Amino acid sequence: MRLSNFHAHTTYADGANTAEEMVLAAIAKGLVEFGISEHGHTSISWDDYNMTPESMPLYFAEMRGLQAKYAGQIELFCGVEQDAYGDLPTDGADYIIGSTHFIESRGEFLIVDNGAAGQLESVNAHFGGDFIAFAEAYFAAEANIARITKCDIVGHFDLVNKNNERDRLFDTAHPRYRAAALTAMEEILKTCRLFEINTGAMYRVGRSEQYPQDWLLRELRARGGEVILSSDSHDCDSIGFRFAEMEELLRVCGFKSRKTLTRDGFIDIPL
Repeated sequence: MRLSNFHAHTTYADGANTAEEMVLAAIAKGLVEFGISEHGHTSISWDDYNMTPESMPLYFAEMRGLQAKYAGQIELFCGVEQDAYGDLPTDGADYIIGSTHFIESRGEFLIVDNGAAGQLESVNAHFGGDFIAFAEAYFAAEANIARITKCDIVGHFDLVNKNNERDRLFDTAHPRYRAAALTAMEEILKTCRLFEINTGAMYRVGRSEQYPQDWLLRELRARGGEVILSSDSHDCDSIGFRFAEMEELLRVCGFKSRKTLTRDGFIDIPL
């Protein structure tokens, strides 16, 4: 199995390891291609889980140095995970992951992937306890992520489901939920066709499912969308987490190939 991963974080933002430690771990795990995609700065004053205006150029410079240092051992790429509220240019990046981490309601920014308690507080305070309405607001924002960020890869498409293990908070089969998700997917596909299959929550919070859920992967395949494997790693150990299992799932969902990024651009890897 050809291993590659392009969603990873370091101590420049909310990761546990340095960029070089992550690169060395990727080499040790046998990855052919690897990208770090640090969180871009946002305009949200209390959002301190991302790069600062001062650290962003340092990140780009270090990544270019690491690309040169480890040339011949791994094909290394410098990415940015850009939120819709990102407010610094990403011109120094090799690729962009577009992700929706916040929704705005009545002048407040709500964290989409907050813990279950925090999510419940947001739903009660802003949506009258209606989790489906919260999900609809998320997908309405997510629908614009590719247009706003000009991303190459769509990050954790159904992030709103992070704390909803086995539908304990809301029903992902609810017609309103599914309509909102599919409307967002179809809008995104007009601009970006590449979605990550992301195992990050499986590693960090014990989710039994990846992003996007199986039914969404089947819908994506039916609409001609494409996929790339992602571990959304915030530490060295999680790089490539459960990728073999995800590749088999993609086969079951009808995909014939997945993407990787090379110096010649994105290419297909047959499944």
